Amino acid sequence: MTELRTEEEQLAAIKSWWKDNGKSLVIMIAVAVAAVYGYKAWQQQQITASGNASAMYQRMIALAVPAANADVEENLATSKHLAKSLKEEYTSSQYTKFASLLMAKIAVNSGDLTTAEQELDWVLSAEPKPLVKSIALIRKAQIDAEQGEFDSALELLNGVTVASLTVQAAELEGDIYVAKGDIVKARGAYQKALDNEAVGSAQQILTMKLNDLTAEEG
Repeated sequence: MTELRTEEEQLAAIKSWWKDNGKSLVIMIAVAVAAVYGYKAWQQQQITASGNASAMYQRMIALAVPAANADVEENLATSKHLAKSLKEEYTSSQYTKFASLLMAKIAVNSGDLTTAEQELDWVLSAEPKPLVKSIALIRKAQIDAEQGEFDSALELLNGVTVASLTVQAAELEGDIYVAKGDIVKARGAYQKALDNEAVGSAQQILTMKLNDLTAEEG
C-alpha cells in the first residue's frame, strides 16, 4: 500500500507540475524545433546561394579564355552582366569578389584603368578576407604606379598582410622606388623580398634587379 500511495503521490505531483508548467514546456519545445528547422533552411539557402555564385563565376572564367572563333565583345558583355548580377544577388559571397578581381584584370588588359580601379575599390569596400584584400591592394598599387601616383601606391602596399604575397608587394615597392629615383630604398625593398622565406621563383628576377642597381651606381 505504501508503494501504491507513493506512486499516486508521484502521479499527482507530475499532474500538478504539468498544469503549472506544461504550456511553457510545449512552447519551449516548439521554439527549439522551429529554430532547428529554421537553421537547416538557412543553411540550405546558403549552400544554394554559394553554388549559384560559384557557377556564375566559373562561367566568367570560361568566357575570359574564349575559343578561337568566339565573339570577344559578346563574351565581355556577358561577363559584365554576370559580374553585375553577382553584386546584386550575392553581395557578400567571396565569388563576387573574385568576379570583381577578374573584371579588373580584364579592364587593365584592355587599357581601361578607370574601370579597373572601380572594380578594385568595390572589392576593398566589401570587407574581403585578407588574401583577397591583399590581392586587390597590390593590383591597385600597380595601377597607381603605372599612372605615376607613387606615394599612393606605396601606401596601398603597406596594407598587404598575407605572407605569400609580401614578396610581390616588396618587389613592386622596389620598382616604385626605382621609378622615383630612390636607389637606396629600392635596394632595401628588393633585399627585403629576397630575404623573405616565401621568395621562391622570384629569387632570380630579384637578384637581377639588385645587380642592375649596382651597375647603375657603378
